[in-house]
Amino acid sequence: MKKNILVVGTGFAGATVARELADSGRFKIHIIDKRDHIAGNAFDPVDDQLKLRIHRYGPHIFHTNDQRIFDYLSRFTQWLPYIHQVQALVEGTGYVPLPINRSTLNKIYNKSLTDEADVKAFLETLRCHHKHPANAREMAENIYGVELTELFFARYTLKMWGMSLSDLASEVLARLPVRYDDNVNYFDDKIQVMPAHGYLGLFETMLDHPDISITLACQFDKAMEKDYEHVFNSMPIDAYFNEQFGALPYRSIQFVHEQIEQHHQPVPTINFTNQGIYTRQTDWRLYPGCDLGANQAFLTKEIPCSYEENNFERYYPVKTVDGAPQRLYRRYCEEARKLAHMTFIGRCGQYIYYDMHQVVANSLKMAKEYLAVNR
Repeated sequence: MKKNILVVGTGFAGATVARELADSGRFKIHIIDKRDHIAGNAFDPVDDQLKLRIHRYGPHIFHTNDQRIFDYLSRFTQWLPYIHQVQALVEGTGYVPLPINRSTLNKIYNKSLTDEADVKAFLETLRCHHKHPANAREMAENIYGVELTELFFARYTLKMWGMSLSDLASEVLARLPVRYDDNVNYFDDKIQVMPAHGYLGLFETMLDHPDISITLACQFDKAMEKDYEHVFNSMPIDAYFNEQFGALPYRSIQFVHEQIEQHHQPVPTINFTNQGIYTRQTDWRLYPGCDLGANQAFLTKEIPCSYEENNFERYYPVKTVDGAPQRLYRRYCEEARKLAHMTFIGRCGQYIYYDMHQVVANSLKMAKEYLAVNR
């Protein structure tokens, strides 16, 4: 007789765990979600009137160097090639590539740097010399100096995180590559694609299994636990424990939409470097597989905010230089270890920012570990 498993959340974490356990043939999986749709923050339905596929919770770009994870997800979707590029709008200069590269420096400083040696020599004239960078500002200044750090990182950080760059851990900037040539690609990963029928199509296929049942618009309740052998839970771990040690901090995003007839921007998503409230703007026509015959531009601007200001929609776990949020999370982990029937998964359950391939890899690992001890 198959054992009953409850999975809370239909995003990448929950869907991956559900499918892996279902494929074993040993479990019946019931997956619930408080939202009225599957796919979590990757939800990207087609608007039939606009003739556009729109990522409801901001653009999601799949990129990885992990062939194993790409092959796993390829079971559930075909792919469209897409190399992600980002440009920043700089007042008085126009659009420049981001991450900062040779073209960025030449445009901003009116230079004619021709090779890697030129770029390194010029950056040497700008950079600061913090022997042991203690925070994200010092890390950035060690590479780019004060002016570029302020323009491209400090203002964005203040909007994005509601904090000074000096208050953030240096690892926040660790994902951004340093360019000494004209490479305009945002990521260096060898695999960069978009699902041919959207992430929604991928999730529909992934969750299409006779041993998986789904209930949407369903809030998790602790009373449910008694009906299941085990619970894989992607809800915020502090919320599960009624925030008994205090609330974990998150940032959220409010989206402002605009439909206009004429618009041009050089890449699908641009960054704003000014001191206004917006961080990014997306023109959905420019992403592969999103334009289904649109005759107008549909733009989405992003305004970061605290999650309390956005209906408690938690997007980004906060990492500060003093490590206080991580210490608080560890206290909740100690409580979670006492629950043999419960595994917390995903970005909110594990209080960590995951790229999509990372959450899939982590969820596969946890599912396999559970299978190994529940034969």
